[in-house]
Amino acid sequence: MITDLTILNIISFLLIFFIGLPHGSFDGAVASLVGFRNRIQFLQFLFYYLVLFFLVILFWLYFPIAGLTIFIMMTVVHFGLCDWTNFKINKYKYSVSFTYGMTIIFGIIFFNENQSFLIFEYLTNSKIYLIQKYLFIPYSLTFLSIIYFIYLSFFEKKLRQGVIEILFLLLIFHYFDPLLSFAIYFCFFHTYKHLKHLIKNIYLNLKNKKFVIYSTLVFTVISWVGGLGIIYYLFQNLSLYESILKVMFIGLAALTLPHMLLVDIVYRKRFK
Repeated sequence: MITDLTILNIISFLLIFFIGLPHGSFDGAVASLVGFRNRIQFLQFLFYYLVLFFLVILFWLYFPIAGLTIFIMMTVVHFGLCDWTNFKINKYKYSVSFTYGMTIIFGIIFFNENQSFLIFEYLTNSKIYLIQKYLFIPYSLTFLSIIYFIYLSFFEKKLRQGVIEILFLLLIFHYFDPLLSFAIYFCFFHTYKHLKHLIKNIYLNLKNKKFVIYSTLVFTVISWVGGLGIIYYLFQNLSLYESILKVMFIGLAALTLPHMLLVDIVYRKRFK
């Protein structure tokens, strides 16, 4: 088992904590953009958001393997939709989204399977290894989806850039450990694409720009302070590595569900 923080682990955690996580702090602005504009509506949005957040944490604590599995599935969908949106095409939504989402998650696991399952064990328990023998299924689906994506790129020029990006990401996953691989994609690909699309629509459609700045800063500070507080609490009984790992990924899972519902279901329907 990995018990000590390495330099690469520290870099990965810092990237996720200070660059990746705060991109969800724009959810207040997104909520305002899609209709939660007055004080009562915005408080309702916060209430629903927090309820979902805590329900996910409770579910993970009682059903950790199911929680991790659902989180992986949600991440595949969320990452994939964000990358598809970035191409600004109406065609091939499911093919592009599936290819990107599967490539990110199962590409990282494929090149770092033993290290990935050590992380999964920290997040769940040793029974997680029971599903390792079935990984040939998502690996095969990922490979086939990449082949089909390359085929589609012959007919859609915009996807040719995607082929290069996917191959570049696979190269990153091959050379770096799973935490740093995830951090690089999450911070410098996903977060960039998400904010580029979002900030443009905020600028065009929201009059109250100060609200965007203040709400984002408040949510960012709350996430940082809350995360550090929980890490300190867990560190009383766990290693620092395990404490950070649990806060980072269980926290991400808890934020991903309300974030997905808001961004992928409500926001993307109005702002493609």
